[in-house]
Amino acid sequence: MSDPTGSTAQQQPKPTEIANAAAEEARRRRLGLPPLPRRRRDRTRPVRRVLRWLVIVGVLVAIAFLGTSAWAYFSGVIGPLRGEEKAVARTLSLAGDTPAWADPEQIRCAAEAVVRDKGSTGLTKAGVIARTGSGHSYTGAWPSALGAEWYAELLGCAGGGPNSWSRQVAAAWTLDSPQCLRKIGRHAIAGVLAATDLRLGDDDISAKNVDAITDLDSCYARTPEAPTGAATAGYREVTLKVTAPAVPAGTVSIDDGSAEPTAGKAPELTYTLPVAQGGAEACVEATTEVTYAWGTVRTGEPARLCGKAAPARMEWHTVERSCPKGKPKCTYMAAYVEGLADNQTVTVTYRPSGDFRCAGKKPTCTVRIKADTNGKARTPGLMVTGKKGKVVASAGSLKATYTGS
Repeated sequence: MSDPTGSTAQQQPKPTEIANAAAEEARRRRLGLPPLPRRRRDRTRPVRRVLRWLVIVGVLVAIAFLGTSAWAYFSGVIGPLRGEEKAVARTLSLAGDTPAWADPEQIRCAAEAVVRDKGSTGLTKAGVIARTGSGHSYTGAWPSALGAEWYAELLGCAGGGPNSWSRQVAAAWTLDSPQCLRKIGRHAIAGVLAATDLRLGDDDISAKNVDAITDLDSCYARTPEAPTGAATAGYREVTLKVTAPAVPAGTVSIDDGSAEPTAGKAPELTYTLPVAQGGAEACVEATTEVTYAWGTVRTGEPARLCGKAAPARMEWHTVERSCPKGKPKCTYMAAYVEGLADNQTVTVTYRPSGDFRCAGKKPTCTVRIKADTNGKARTPGLMVTGKKGKVVASAGSLKATYTGS
């Protein structure tokens, strides 16, 4: 009788064999010989049987695996994509909307993953890919769920370990730590990226993003400080440099109401503010705004930043004028005024002393002058040749003194 595997090594002894063995035992006893050795039971038989079954099962599994793998490889499920699937993945890699922080290998990996999952037919039906003649083109339009999957694959294909995607996004968003990103989760962040970076054909993902954005705000968004200003006085104008504070994350800007900067860009803007006359004040009311990558805006308290223009001034200057007969060498001086308002009229009062005299020997004399459209004016020339003393010219708070030789 054989065992289940077909082996005949262990068979029951026949009656003749038993009789022969008994006779041999009797003979050996008569001759004083030792008995025949007992036949030991083979205890390794069950182990060999199990091993044979394991080998058979292993061979069958290997054959099935190799057959399935060959089918998957040649159909493009695993291994390199082929045919139309390969062309669509290439189109998505080269023409698709991808963030600047994703490297080419990461983009290729994500494109192939999406194509394997949806197929070229699925991406065409979704409207992401369009057939153009014998090729394909990228439309830029994504259903929101598929857009989120696209970004989830991009993040998942980031090299450098399972948490490298969070470090990558933290660097792109200038966040001080990627820890909160990991807590929120790769798929949730992928949905936020899709909503902010892609042209989605629906807003089904918006409600799903609410929790993720709330968590992002709680972790990273802060109310910024007010901007600061530095003023430089100019002629009937103020140059005001407004600087927003540095922020650890987000894009900082300056909300200046209706003011128009003349130079610079956020976070530092320069304003040239005209005023009506010298010494006048000009101000900008500015507020710091921080816009975070996921769309949240935080606004600080407004600050009124001011500066004053250079004050109006009066100076004596020599003027060209013909000398009277009998005095071939003479000097005329005039009081120049700058920083007045356009067409402003002022009265200049002379107060001479020493050898200087007003007409009619009056202690003071006056002259009215009118500013031009640039806020400048001057008095008529006053002859001061050969005189000793001084003449003080004044107009309101303006004053200039000429001292004779």
